[in-house]
Amino acid sequence: MTVAGVQKLIKRRGPFETNPSLLDYLTMDVYAFPAGHASRAAMVSKFFLSHLVLAVPLRVLLVLWAFCVGLSRVMIGRHHITDVISGFVIGYFQFRLVELVWMSSNTCQMLISAW
Repeated sequence: MTVAGVQKLIKRRGPFETNPSLLDYLTMDVYAFPAGHASRAAMVSKFFLSHLVLAVPLRVLLVLWAFCVGLSRVMIGRHHITDVISGFVIGYFQFRLVELVWMSSNTCQMLISAW
């Protein structure tokens, strides 16, 4: 919702002036700034890096995956590089927001049993 709200506010088109297809209108993927795929990739990868115990090669692969998601959006012409960078930044802040409201398993069980 954050990315969609900023996209509607900024209304920046992608690098190539192509007419959006019907599917783009249905998924509300008409504007380019910030990159939604990049924000979700950054949030998911940071979440996994923080909450899972992963070996170093898996950590590297996870970061490379997020980078490749952003790079692919630039390569197919859907976003400018600044769209992707801002998407990564928004994804990081979304992760921080999730961390603020995240409850441990013990806390959830205590709240459920008290109810």
